[in-house]
Amino acid sequence: METKELKLKAPIQFGSDKIESLTFREAKAKDFRDMPITPKVGDLLNVAAKLSGQPPSVIDLLSPGDMTEVLTLMGEFMGPGPATGESASAP
Repeated sequence: METKELKLKAPIQFGSDKIESLTFREAKAKDFRDMPITPKVGDLLNVAAKLSGQPPSVIDLLSPGDMTEVLTLMGEFMGPGPATGESASAP
């Protein structure tokens, strides 16, 4: 199973623990089961918590820059969406 590690630009202090990186396991379809068709940022952060094995309260402490990196990683795990527009319908 593939994992990806994200080194945090702004480490998180969570209780007595200093979290300097998050390790995300490979996503499976079941991880997205409760996600709406049009997800909000919070929906993606909930998936990030699942995949990193961290409680949502840790993910909530991410800096905006680290949050952006996590959201980018979630997009990579989800893969490309369906094609749309002219190029999608071209033979």
